[in-house]
Amino acid sequence: MHGGHGLTWPAGLKHTQTRDRWFERFAALKPGLNLQEISEQLQESYASVYRWADLFSYPFPDLRRLGRVAAEDWERVDWKLRDAEIARDLGVSRERVRQVRASRGIGPSAHRALVLKFGNWAAANRERLHGVPVAEVLRTHGTNLSQQVARRILRSHSILPHDPASRWRNADWRLPNRDLARIWGTSAKYIANIRARLRAGVASWDAKSSRIVGNPQYQKALAQETLKARTPRKAAARPARAAVMA
Repeated sequence: MHGGHGLTWPAGLKHTQTRDRWFERFAALKPGLNLQEISEQLQESYASVYRWADLFSYPFPDLRRLGRVAAEDWERVDWKLRDAEIARDLGVSRERVRQVRASRGIGPSAHRALVLKFGNWAAANRERLHGVPVAEVLRTHGTNLSQQVARRILRSHSILPHDPASRWRNADWRLPNRDLARIWGTSAKYIANIRARLRAGVASWDAKSSRIVGNPQYQKALAQETLKARTPRKAAARPARAAVMA
């Protein structure tokens, strides 16, 4: 995927609606703008534009430390650290750290090496890992990667780990958040988040309406959902978990 002024989509980066939208915005910018100028032009926070400019390698001048990282500072760098940590210590972008790492022929950070090792293992065990909770996958592999990073790696290999939201896929989303929260013993805010995540759409009945109580379809749906919540759920993904081997 190519944008204006030679901006190209980072190799290996998965496409999402949010990333695609930000890429298009940066591809439309003139090259060489600094972060403050980008922030003002896009009307976004400095922190946000820094994050996306760094991710897409937009060639912005780093005004904080431009030309001020002395050679001895680079010599003292612990290259086992992640690029993000080194960048934060030196006050430069991760892209700058990556460039220096490459120019010196230094291999990936310990974290990056761990990511690659986990990715290779996941790819080799792809069929066995479908439906297994991420925490259990990490325990099986014996790695200390975060669940967020592990989940991203698994999905990049088309592995679908157990999703906590899967229990909600069969919920009757015609019911208002208030009712689902009461039936399932959680908060309406949590239900709203799950609804958005599953793109379940808006409820069919307005919880604030005085006519909802006398609606027979609503009452039937309410009764069925209540019964569903009281029925013990079978343990999920046990066969998949049993199949995972170290």
